[in-house]
Amino acid sequence: MEYAEKQIRQLQNQEKLYTNAYSKEERRLRTRRLCREAGVLEHFAPELKTMNEQEAAAFIETAATSQEAQEFLRKRGTSHDETDTDSTSDEN
Repeated sequence: MEYAEKQIRQLQNQEKLYTNAYSKEERRLRTRRLCREAGVLEHFAPELKTMNEQEAAAFIETAATSQEAQEFLRKRGTSHDETDTDSTSDEN
């Protein structure tokens, strides 16, 4: 009985380690993606570097809600499911 309880505790600790490692990797990938996307934004709008947070948010909101952007997103939405599996390999 004592041996089984010890094994249960070890497995629970191992599960915590794996969960923490998975979370850390997810955060790393998210940070990488956000940095890459911010770099793309700065490439096309270098003025973003000198804007404060509110100005940058207003600019991005205006750009993202433009008719052209909405049309692009609608078109991408129909093909997103097909390309989603391809784009995950680029994250590493």
